[in-house]
Amino acid sequence: MVSILIKRDLSGLLCGFTCSGHADYSDKGFDIVCSGISALTQTTLLALNQLVDLELQVEAEPKTGFLDCKWSPDDPLKQAQADLLVGAMRLGLSEIQKLYPKNLKLLEVEV
Repeated sequence: MVSILIKRDLSGLLCGFTCSGHADYSDKGFDIVCSGISALTQTTLLALNQLVDLELQVEAEPKTGFLDCKWSPDDPLKQAQADLLVGAMRLGLSEIQKLYPKNLKLLEVEV
């Protein structure tokens, strides 16, 4: 199962997300759940970096399915843009979770 944590700081601002595990829906290379999750999380990370120009701290380990993305919410405009992008990612992941609840767990946590 893939677990995704969308993180908010103590003041409620989005400050990162972590993805870990494998969907185990199908064989490697044929797992549509994994592909959908990967497309959403990786595109969001790229957009945060290249379109919003957020300074990200990223850790990734493809073999284990681990991806951690963090930022410091210090610019209100960039934070608003990050909220929109992560919100769009959350919508897509929520739909995947509804269809494949045994393969994806999506949580929002305060850190």
